[in-house]
Amino acid sequence: MLTPSLAESALAGSASVLVFLFALFLFAEALQAAGALDHVARWLVGRAPRAEQLPVVLFVGFGLASAFLVNDALVVIGVPVLLAVARRANLPPRPLLLTLAFAVTVGSALTPFGNPQNLLVSLNSGVRAPVTTFLRYLLLPTAVNLLVGAYYLRWRFRGELRGGTGSDARLPGETAPLFPQGGWRARLLRHPVLVLFPVTILVLITLDVTATVVGGPEVPIWLTAAAGATVLLLVTPDRTQVVRKINWEILLLFAGLFVVVGGVVHGGVVQAGESIAPLPGPGHAVAGLATITATSVAGAQLVSNVPWVALEIPVLTAAGYGSATPVAWVTLAAASTLAGNVTLLGAASNLIVVDLAERSGVRIGLRTFVRDGLPIAAASLAVLFVALLAGL
Repeated sequence: MLTPSLAESALAGSASVLVFLFALFLFAEALQAAGALDHVARWLVGRAPRAEQLPVVLFVGFGLASAFLVNDALVVIGVPVLLAVARRANLPPRPLLLTLAFAVTVGSALTPFGNPQNLLVSLNSGVRAPVTTFLRYLLLPTAVNLLVGAYYLRWRFRGELRGGTGSDARLPGETAPLFPQGGWRARLLRHPVLVLFPVTILVLITLDVTATVVGGPEVPIWLTAAAGATVLLLVTPDRTQVVRKINWEILLLFAGLFVVVGGVVHGGVVQAGESIAPLPGPGHAVAGLATITATSVAGAQLVSNVPWVALEIPVLTAAGYGSATPVAWVTLAAASTLAGNVTLLGAASNLIVVDLAERSGVRIGLRTFVRDGLPIAAASLAVLFVALLAGL
């Protein structure tokens, strides 16, 4: 039975994750209020010489962005931008929205702060310097996967996008420079997030790398993000409006998921499953890597990737995985993330894209998603498995 004390304990245990998510959602909303994300997205669209090349620039651009700004917050901002682009260029919106959904899944695997499941792993696995660890094992496979996915979608959607305005010329109204000319002093005073967000990410990465290279003190990534968010709240003139516009529903969804997962673990469901299909221990590296990958792909389709990772963390810990086995933890995070491109249920970001699209009259069905996303998921998981196998 899920008692109030158990729910309170589950929330307390996930407090650092929720604080980190709040910080990134705050940064995302402040960047949106400043017009920065909308501007960058439109600049990115302008990099496509022809409409049929939009999937390439969108997949790579949004994929890289999701590595530094949690994917769930990014799609909330990306969907309306791409719907507006589709209307102005007379393009079908579905290919653009699917590209967004697939891109943030692939790109967010790269860093501990790209998505909630990576954050769960980085905060609960005991792995030192999680940013450095993720980059060490995932930089190359993520780069390959971004390129493979981008050109696959260019091929897949070429027929649908050729019919719109801009198939033979640059898309209209997307040629503004990345950095606007003049007025920066007033702009920064009104929107200090334009400096605070990149500085916070830079400090977070620097502290992590320093802890790895010279053995300096390890500062939890959630604490660095929380410090940056606190400064942002103190110096932002319209802080009240920014806080009000945060998508609190998503944060409450994650809080609820952590409570449910806590109840499942407390009820012994995880232990029962482990007794039926035990996970190979650290002494069986290849078998463990294969099992973690396969179960992550399947589990993400059953309960979505964030709850699955929350359920698997105590399983891996009980099997003997810890700070000395970073590959296993990176595998859990990355495989469950990339599994999000198999079906709609695989990732919360998928459901957000579908919901926002349907509110605007664009329907993305399960069959369409699986048809276009499964090849990307299969290719990216294969690349990941080979890369991590080489890193054992």
